[in-house]
Amino acid sequence: MSSALAPAAALDKATRLFLTPPRFSHTARERELLSIGVRYAVASPYGTLAAWRFGHEARPAVLLSHGWGGRGAQFRASVPRLLEAGYQVIAFDHVAHGHSEGHEASLVHFVRGVDAVARDLEARGVTVAGAIGHSLGAAALGAWLRGANVKPRVVLLAPPSSIIRYSGHFARMLGLPERLRREMQSRIERRLGMAWSEFELPGALQGIDAPALVIHDTADKDVPYASGLAVARAWKGARFVATTGLGHRAILRSDTVVADTLDFLRDEVRFAPPPGPREGFAFAAPAPLL
Repeated sequence: MSSALAPAAALDKATRLFLTPPRFSHTARERELLSIGVRYAVASPYGTLAAWRFGHEARPAVLLSHGWGGRGAQFRASVPRLLEAGYQVIAFDHVAHGHSEGHEASLVHFVRGVDAVARDLEARGVTVAGAIGHSLGAAALGAWLRGANVKPRVVLLAPPSSIIRYSGHFARMLGLPERLRREMQSRIERRLGMAWSEFELPGALQGIDAPALVIHDTADKDVPYASGLAVARAWKGARFVATTGLGHRAILRSDTVVADTLDFLRDEVRFAPPPGPREGFAFAAPAPLL
């Protein structure tokens, strides 16, 4: 990107790219899952969200919040087990993803999407007993809980630790100088009405007392293991599980991860807290959000 020759054009392009998620088609197995759910619509500040309910609507609910470029149906391995455990399951596509409306998204969009779905459930008298988030969808759960009046048990799969660090990585890939990266950040903050600093650790998680389990794979190349560990250390009382060989997406389909998730949601297993900085951790600081 020729930011030195045309900084305004470069800034416009960078902002557009930063806010535009890839939109992938559902797989055959995902479509099969959705076919047994009850589809409904949820109004959000950025457009109508496509949502699906699985299980009896009188049961306590578990919310599923997918990641950047993902779909609610990516949690297909978890849904049958959650139903067997006595929950109803609410899967939805974030704005500009899957079957939902919209063309741009960000962590702010994700947070407000989670809030819209949760408020819709509350209005119908449904108790939100748990929530599972993956990647950016996990980060959205933390930000949502800061302003929510509920305390569900939360499982965070491969959560990122810093949107500002990620924007720096993004800018370097585009050849965008730091001055323009800061201008892009300011432009997006003004447009969405929220400062990115609100999502930075440790302040982003202060005041949250909902029980949390962070699960992260040591071989994750999209959101490094160090990010999940940083989130677990910053979240008061959080528990931590490290996996090996699953990477960023297979963690959603792992039988072991699904079992750990259920055990935590039902409060049937006492998981260990995250290791401290001097307990064999190989990273000196949270890695960039990738």
